[in-house]
Amino acid sequence: APRLYRLRPRFERNLTGTEGSGMKGWLGNTARYFTCYLRDRQGVAAVEFALIVPILFMLFAGTIEFSQALTVERRVSQVANATADLVAQTKSITTSEVAGIMEIVGHLMRPYDPQRLRVTILNVIANISRPNDTRVCWSFEYNGGTATYTDGEPYPLPDDVVEPGGSVIVTEVEYDYVPMIFSYFIKSAFSLKETHYLKPRLSSYVQYNGMTCG
Repeated sequence: APRLYRLRPRFERNLTGTEGSGMKGWLGNTARYFTCYLRDRQGVAAVEFALIVPILFMLFAGTIEFSQALTVERRVSQVANATADLVAQTKSITTSEVAGIMEIVGHLMRPYDPQRLRVTILNVIANISRPNDTRVCWSFEYNGGTATYTDGEPYPLPDDVVEPGGSVIVTEVEYDYVPMIFSYFIKSAFSLKETHYLKPRLSSYVQYNGMTCG
């Protein structure tokens, strides 16, 4: 910069002792040099822009990532609701029919990868004399399921979900979400989970491969 250029020869002369009055003159000229340097505003806008761009980028990328995760979470909720609804509309169902339902429901995750989707469907029945005694009548796992349940295994339900002697269709859904932008920083996927409860529409329970509950 021109202002710094004018000061430089004088600054160098003071270093050699050819100008000023010794050490006092050298210190005075040095102070004036840095004062001029600090007052020089050339390039400040570029420096400020360079400092703020990374912050703006992180805010923008974070907004996109949050919107993406929220969209996937809504798809997971839709899958849980649709699966329970389709199963609850039947009196009886077979393994192939449940598999067909899952193929249809899997399209709800598009354009996201449906192979990361895991679903477990259960028909849980409550004891007629002990309504808090709720057990698995049957279960079906898609893509390995969220968990493995055996017939007759106790399965706790929230309050007021099922009446004594009744049953409820439960769908547990998990999706392994991988960040789209921050995958460089977050190496492993994290699970988005949803559980949905729905009573059978046409009977007290849904038969599975001819198996009765009770």
